[in-house]
Amino acid sequence: MILLLGGVPAIGQSDYLARIKKAAVLVPDKAVHADSVLSVILEEVRALQPPNDSLLVLTCFILGKNNLYQGKLNLALNYFDKSLFHNQRNIIPKENMSCLANKAVIYQNQYRFNEALRAFEQALVYAEQSRDSSAIVDLWLNLGVISQRMNDIDRAVEILDNVYNFYQSRRDTMRIANVLNNIATCYYPNNLPAAEKNLKKSLELSRQIHKDYYVTLTSNNLAEVETRQKNYAEARLLLKENISLCEQKGYLEALSVAHRLVGLCEIESGGNLGTAASSLEKSRELALKTGRTDYQRDIREAEILLQARTGNFEGVKKMLEAYKILNDESAQKNARIVNAEFQTIHEVKQITQQKNVLQEGITLKNRQLLLSLFALLLATLAVGIIAFQYVRIKRAMKTMYRMNLEIANSALIPGEGIISFDDQPPVEQPDDDENQSENKGIFLTNLYAEIVRRIGNGKLYLDPMFSQQNLCDNMNRSQRYVSLALSEVGKISFPNLVNNFRINEARRLIADNPDITVIELMEKTGFGSRQSFNRHFKVATGFTPSEYQQRAREAQNQSLQ
Repeated sequence: MILLLGGVPAIGQSDYLARIKKAAVLVPDKAVHADSVLSVILEEVRALQPPNDSLLVLTCFILGKNNLYQGKLNLALNYFDKSLFHNQRNIIPKENMSCLANKAVIYQNQYRFNEALRAFEQALVYAEQSRDSSAIVDLWLNLGVISQRMNDIDRAVEILDNVYNFYQSRRDTMRIANVLNNIATCYYPNNLPAAEKNLKKSLELSRQIHKDYYVTLTSNNLAEVETRQKNYAEARLLLKENISLCEQKGYLEALSVAHRLVGLCEIESGGNLGTAASSLEKSRELALKTGRTDYQRDIREAEILLQARTGNFEGVKKMLEAYKILNDESAQKNARIVNAEFQTIHEVKQITQQKNVLQEGITLKNRQLLLSLFALLLATLAVGIIAFQYVRIKRAMKTMYRMNLEIANSALIPGEGIISFDDQPPVEQPDDDENQSENKGIFLTNLYAEIVRRIGNGKLYLDPMFSQQNLCDNMNRSQRYVSLALSEVGKISFPNLVNNFRINEARRLIADNPDITVIELMEKTGFGSRQSFNRHFKVATGFTPSEYQQRAREAQNQSLQ
């Protein structure tokens, strides 16, 4: 009776709100745990009589946001649609706006620009109704950027001009500089004087507020515009100052671009071709040092132009062949990355759906079993029903154990995805045009794949003292890029990534030797404490270590028979 009454929803709305708020804190650092907690809350809220739409709106929204962080885009869209459905009476206007804005972000990253545009416009209606000026201007900024990506330049400039005027009224210098960079991107390369004008304003503002990183990026963009306009003296002066600043601050990526632009300026102006060759070589070395292989194409184009200017047509021919190979390799790599992403999404989604269905089946069968036990007190005829339900549950638990073995063998690590609207930074970086954003995404995706491969193949996770700094030293990569790859591509924190490897190792060890002790498991998988191991193992597998060992023993006995 106590067990039966425990399933009755008797928690007040304030208690549910407190649980939802507590679960929201887990997003995004403990996304997998947040999924399990919120899913339980959602089932309980759905069972409430009468239904509570406000709780459904909040729970579905946070689940959508959590899946967005994990890169489960279709699941995220599904939860956002459910939140909007339960919020049709506009119970919580802010959640309607946030759901639509997050949907727009997903569509934009899927290159579904028309759908993204409609979703941003719908979100803007709710923002205007609530008179939320900050949300309104952020949505207008997104509308300007997406209009530019759709090649509607006139509308993009008109929108961004309005955003610029708004930030001017607020005297927000940093955002003003960023908007000016976006406006310059709209004008480049069709209206170079307008692009130059906006970049000069942006550069002046960035210098005023001492944002050196943005100064270097804007200087490179402005130097490129000046070179295209044949203002070579201005371009040389900008690049000389910029190279000095980059070397002083250690901005190696911006320094690579600056050296390439120096070489291009010398070639275009008919200047010192020896200087051009030296600058292009420095640019290549820095690009390789920072892992920016995507810069190689631009450098190769400049080298082809250099060979043509020197009259070395045999060299031009060789360069063109190398350039073609570079493009072919890049296209193949992009295709492999895209294919791997879709394959991973499909597999993770399939396993997640199977696990959810299985978990729902186990819950249902447990309730049926409890009812059968209650009926046993009234009549001995219930014994047959109880035995039947027990067998079904045992089968389901065996199936769940086999699924854990499949997960351990495939060693799927949660990853990839995008940033939700609430956490997405505005388009600020002046070099963040479409091509460079795409290249940066490819670099971070490759780096994330290398991180997973390096940790898995080298079994670095077995060291209890293994840290993110150890990983960076092992890969000769900076903390910045490793953190970006984990957060933007993997949508997972470093501790959670390492713990996933450790849990998979524990699954394999138990499958090989079901009688292994928990202490031995801890020592052989790299966990520092028994409490931490038990907690992570239960969340990942659905079993305690002892329950999992029992399943492994049963599976081993069956195989021997």
